[in-house]
Amino acid sequence: MKNILVKSFLIVLFVGVLGLISGIGTLMYFSLSLPKISSLADYNPPLRSKILSKDGVVLADIGKENREIVQIKDIPPRIIDAFLSAEDSGFYEHTGVDYLGVMRALIANLKAGRVVQGGSTITQQVAKSLLLTRERSITRKIKDFLLAQKIEKKFSKEEILFLYLNQVYLGGGYYGVKSAIRGYFEKELEEATVAESALVAGLLVAPGKYSPYINPIYAKKRQRYVLGRMFANNKITKEEYENAVNEKIKYRLRKPNEFKAGYFTDWVRRAVVDVVGEEVFLRDGYVVQTTLDYELQLAAEKEVRKGVAEIDKRQGYKGVVDSLSPDKVFDFLKKQRKELYEEKSNYFVLSDENERVYEYQFDEEKFGAILDAQEQENKLFFSKNYQAGYSADDEMLNLLEEDVLYKAVVLKADNKNRLIYASVAGAVGVIPYRFFRWVHDREISEDLKYWGYTKNPKSIVKTGDVIEVSIKKLQTSFAKEAFKLDKEAHSNGKDFNQIDKQKYLLLSLEQTVDVQGALVSLNPFTGEVVSLVGGTDFVKSKFNRALQSKRQPGSSFKPFLYAAGLEKGYLPNSIILDSPEALSGGDNSLNWKPRNYDNKFRGPMTFRNSLELSRNIPTIKITQDVGISNLFSFLDRIGFKSEMPNDLSISLGSFGVTLIEMVNDYSIFPNGGRIISPKFITSVVDRNGKEYINE
Repeated sequence: MKNILVKSFLIVLFVGVLGLISGIGTLMYFSLSLPKISSLADYNPPLRSKILSKDGVVLADIGKENREIVQIKDIPPRIIDAFLSAEDSGFYEHTGVDYLGVMRALIANLKAGRVVQGGSTITQQVAKSLLLTRERSITRKIKDFLLAQKIEKKFSKEEILFLYLNQVYLGGGYYGVKSAIRGYFEKELEEATVAESALVAGLLVAPGKYSPYINPIYAKKRQRYVLGRMFANNKITKEEYENAVNEKIKYRLRKPNEFKAGYFTDWVRRAVVDVVGEEVFLRDGYVVQTTLDYELQLAAEKEVRKGVAEIDKRQGYKGVVDSLSPDKVFDFLKKQRKELYEEKSNYFVLSDENERVYEYQFDEEKFGAILDAQEQENKLFFSKNYQAGYSADDEMLNLLEEDVLYKAVVLKADNKNRLIYASVAGAVGVIPYRFFRWVHDREISEDLKYWGYTKNPKSIVKTGDVIEVSIKKLQTSFAKEAFKLDKEAHSNGKDFNQIDKQKYLLLSLEQTVDVQGALVSLNPFTGEVVSLVGGTDFVKSKFNRALQSKRQPGSSFKPFLYAAGLEKGYLPNSIILDSPEALSGGDNSLNWKPRNYDNKFRGPMTFRNSLELSRNIPTIKITQDVGISNLFSFLDRIGFKSEMPNDLSISLGSFGVTLIEMVNDYSIFPNGGRIISPKFITSVVDRNGKEYINE
């Protein structure tokens, strides 16, 4: 019996020693294959790059990871407490691994029959996130177990928290606590409440599952769990816990992150990427300083939109967008108002039923009351020509913008006073004669054609038509807009008191333009591009008409020819004959009979008047006298690089040139003949202060 016990003891001892040796061997094997933790001291996570205007406006903020680095001293204690309570309440007690936590998680998972709880400490999560892969395996678990202990020996608790709180992914494309607080709530870290801190901390375990945007019910449950842990750990009082549970959090609405000054900004982005590479640009936090003046850019964009709209109107009216039956009007206006409220809202809160309640919440009952009030007002008019205006206490009026395209439903057309009444999402406006008289049949032709003004609005629209309008003013009156109103007769009319108190939006009849336009403005002394518009809508068309499109310059090329003429010896009072002639081309193979734009000839003219009046025949004769080869030599000297035909047609700008080239070449006139080059960028600096481009 004694021998059996001795043998059993020896076997157990042998197995124990063998297990210990195996364990030590395994740990030594994995220790040798661990990554070096020294890289953590030089923490350089991906940062977004910014493109700035010269006045500091962020034109673009782009990168692979939306992260802002923040020092641990700048993170409020309540945020740190929320993360520690949610993920590792014993963080300051353990040395990298929480053995009791691992046991608790193991028991909980065995009871549930699935993984319901993790035992990883924050230090282990740092090891996994920054030094290891995301694979789920025993091998990786052993490595983060070993690495966590090495990290704890090398780094302080504050340094580990710094890495953790800047590295963690918290959903929505946000990495780190600073970008998450800003992204979810549009707040700085110090402004975040206990409730908001707990919600963000709760996202870490499964950002998609607990997102308040995707699963608000789960988000609230997880937030309450974190708050409970904070209370249990004495990080918040009972009162703070209850206030946080009941707090209505305002969530920032995510909207497309579009470039400002899209055509300019995209061109700059491409130029920088060509130098540093796209992958590097998206992760190394470059700051690109440009020459753009954002105030001037906004003015330029506005003028281009205005200009192309005027051109498009000259081609005629494309017609109404749609036509609604009376029973469809309410639904159309309701949908329009609801969408406008959502578009203008910057945040939402969750109701007790976990439904989104937007900053500007649509109330169908209120909306119905507004339309009913308008209808009751209409019944008070003796004349059917009149239409009630909007309610002055309608909050939607504060959301409408001037010079923005809206759809509107025609309520009435009044031929007598030449007015069109229309409703924009329930707010009534008037289109006076001066803002619809441009309407005529649409006809796109090279032939010059004159159209008379349209006087009768009923020939354009009818009740129920859906049209496009812009708001010129947020308030006007019938008396101001009615055409040639007889004020004496009007003031004596039965409807005077009723119509005189009505308020309307001042509307203009518009249409979505088919025309495109471009604009470039640069400083002629430095070459700095201060504004650039490459089209009417960068989102719809990325083709940059200011930099990529070659168009015939036409008469805008004439100043260069006249400059060459001055160099040839012409004086401002030199006489040139504006008379019909048959001219040969530069190679004598053409017989050309050019004309002036007005098909008239003025006889003898001075050199100066020929340029002022942009006369074609004198210009061609100057070119002929200067000589095409001499003209090409002159253009080369001033930096005019476009390819041109070798004949006299170049006098009339018959070749292709980009707008940026033309504007840049024009700079020789104000700056005394000095050649410059367009300049878009003043500096490009990476996260470490290294300059890559410094023009």
